[in-house]
Amino acid sequence: MLDLDEMKQRWAEHDRQLERSISLNRQLLSAASLNGARSRLQRMTVLSGLQAAVWFAIVMALGNFIYGHLGILRLALPAAAADLYAIGMLAATIRQIAAARQIDYSGPIARIQKQLETVRVLRIRITQRGLLAGAVVWAAFGIVAAKALFGIENYSLAWLWANVAFGLLLIPLAVWWSKKYGDRVGRSPFIRRLMRDIAGHNLNAAEAFLAGLAEFEDGAPAMEPPSR
Repeated sequence: MLDLDEMKQRWAEHDRQLERSISLNRQLLSAASLNGARSRLQRMTVLSGLQAAVWFAIVMALGNFIYGHLGILRLALPAAAADLYAIGMLAATIRQIAAARQIDYSGPIARIQKQLETVRVLRIRITQRGLLAGAVVWAAFGIVAAKALFGIENYSLAWLWANVAFGLLLIPLAVWWSKKYGDRVGRSPFIRRLMRDIAGHNLNAAEAFLAGLAEFEDGAPAMEPPSR
């Protein structure tokens, strides 16, 4: 039979092996979770890159339109307004891509979560401001499209200002409506999917990966590194 000291030694050895196993499992879980978060952010970055390419093409097309109609202010001015909007969206999209690429996955989990939150908030603000500003400049895009596609260049200034005023009025109404009825509309599966896309579903999913990882690490017991 084993004496008491030998049993203690075996139990101590068993505990050390268990701690090494738990430590290895934690490392594997960290790697898998970080890979999942990274893959979702890479997908978001690719989509944002495509959006940036589209906005760049729009900026160039509007620039050519302005150059070709410099002598016609009723066409050049709406095109300039639309071009400024497109330039702003292009710059915001590039900023979002840069913020996502600056995330350091080798750092602490808390820092990665903070960087993810920063990118997520930036994406939501870009989406919100882009939609609200688009409600104001859509008439300018309509004027350019009517001329470029159908050769129509006659429009009423009253119609233009009425649409600008409607867009400005739509901004506070949209904010109020989203706060009051957003949850009710969100019960529709299609609207829920749309809202998740607008809010940055890929970023939310990546954040959930890392939040779960942080909870696991917080709940795990402290361990000393194995002796060599």
